[in-house]
Amino acid sequence: MPATGTRKRLADLGAVASGLAHEIRNPLNALYINSQILEEMLAALPEETTDRKEELLSLARANMRVTQRLNDILSEFLRFARPTAMELVVADLNRVVADTLRFLEVDFARRGIELAAAFHPDPLPLFADEKQLRQALLNVLLNAEEALDKEKKVIKVTTGSERGQPFVRVSDNGLGIPRADRKQIFHLFFSTRKNGTGLGLPIVRKIVREHGGKIGIRSREGRGTTVTIFLPPEEQSKARMRERAAGRPLPEKVR
Repeated sequence: MPATGTRKRLADLGAVASGLAHEIRNPLNALYINSQILEEMLAALPEETTDRKEELLSLARANMRVTQRLNDILSEFLRFARPTAMELVVADLNRVVADTLRFLEVDFARRGIELAAAFHPDPLPLFADEKQLRQALLNVLLNAEEALDKEKKVIKVTTGSERGQPFVRVSDNGLGIPRADRKQIFHLFFSTRKNGTGLGLPIVRKIVREHGGKIGIRSREGRGTTVTIFLPPEEQSKARMRERAAGRPLPEKVR
């Protein structure tokens, strides 16, 4: 399908998703608020008024958790479905990765996860949307965290350049992906995790593709998984964006 056709299909999907989300969110919010009120009313009851107080409180809180989870899934789906305007700047992949790791390092340390990083010695210039790239990398890192099952939990992050293409590679020593599941990991709503939404990796692939990049995954059961994101270098990306912009001037913001 031509690129313009793909973009139109995504725009139509985004419009439908936005309308559907609006219709679903209103009753979800009402259900959450009502559950909160119910919880407060039950908590205020004297213990002697009912022998089922704790059971009823547990049900009210379960409703709140389920409602919040549905709202989170809806938000993730909208992030996937809505066409997003890219805020393109000249960026260094090393710095984008370092910023993302700083966001997670304290939480990972608290969970006993060793986060090892090795950066390419030279800058890796890109023409990209930094916020979207950080989101993609964050999704990959959180997936890696969820897969860790050994006493020594390790996530390694490496940046580099291969045949002129900057890349970031995330490796974990976790569960690995079963062979039967490997062809489905980018399918919407497919997840092997108990509380997974099945939207994390589809969002990653969407962001990478919008930047003209590629994503590759290698995995061995019981040994871990390696995710590599390749991105076009700055000048190649600028040329691609010029074609998409059909002659509109590119932003000149440099960071």
